[in-house]
Amino acid sequence: MTARRVDLAPDADIAAVAATYPGEDLVLVICPGRDGVAQAMVEAVIAPLAIAAAPDARINAVIPAEGAEQEAIAAAVAYLAAAHAVTGQLLSVGI
Repeated sequence: MTARRVDLAPDADIAAVAATYPGEDLVLVICPGRDGVAQAMVEAVIAPLAIAAAPDARINAVIPAEGAEQEAIAAAVAYLAAAHAVTGQLLSVGI
């Protein structure tokens, strides 16, 4: 089973979004645009969400920098989607 890519807007509630896909492996793409505190909070919630979803599902995230190339983001998503033993991880992509 491959993971579903979910692109999150800067104002998205990450926990609410993850809750709409119960039992599904997710790779969350956390789009830039949050202030520093909001970004830190979003990054900090990935591991607890992954723990709550386990063992039925995996939750990982890709954090693209401003100006990150779409190909690099897609490659990071593909890696996390295919890495069946990986959960609760963040991959930063870009400059």
